[in-house]
This record gives sequence, structure tokens and C-alpha cells, in this order.
Amino acid sequence: MKRWLSFAALTAAFVLATRWGWWAIPVVAALWGAMRPAVNAPGGTAALAAASAWALWLLGDWQADHDAMALLTTRLGGVMSVPPAVLILLTLVLGAVLAWSAAALAGAVANALVPRPGVSR
Repeated sequence: MKRWLSFAALTAAFVLATRWGWWAIPVVAALWGAMRPAVNAPGGTAALAAASAWALWLLGDWQADHDAMALLTTRLGGVMSVPPAVLILLTLVLGAVLAWSAAALAGAVANALVPRPGVSR
């Protein structure tokens, strides 16, 4: 239950932070990784939470103005020669990769600077 709550809190943090721009994803993920949370894969958790947050944003935009989102994804997909669904998927993958890399790097740096008690190098 604790892990689900931490995942939900991290997703909410990504949702709120993304309001200021895409660059907020690695910032929040780095803070998460530096805290060295008690989850099996902090980078993976951050990636899934960031992708979930961006999916919520896209879903909200889609519901707010379905016609505009459909037009945007269709035209941009036409320019890039990919189906609109691929654009949505790539958007989610971008958020996941940004979060995973920042959380993993920050966690590794935090472990190198201040090792956890009982963990040998």
C-alpha cells in the first residue's frame, strides 16, 4: 500500500510540475532518485509515474478539445509520416525516458556520495 501511495504522490508531483514545462520532469525525477526511495526500481517507478502524468495531461487536453487534438496529431503525423497514435506513444516515451534517466543518475550520485547503512561498496 505504501508503494502505491508513493507512486500516486510521484505521479501527482509530475502532473503539477509539468505545468511549468517539460524540463520539470527531470527535476522532479532527480529529486525522487536522490531521496533513494524504498522501492525496487526508483528509475522505473519515476518513468512509469511520468508517463502516467503525461497521459493524464493528454487525456485532459483530448477531452477539453477533441477536434483540435485530433487535427494536431493528424497533421503532425502526416508531416512525420506516422500515425497519430505513434505521436502520442512517443510523447509518453519521452517523458518516461527523461524521468528514468534523471532518477537513475541522481540515485547513483546520492549512493556514491552517501552510501546507505549496511551496504558495502
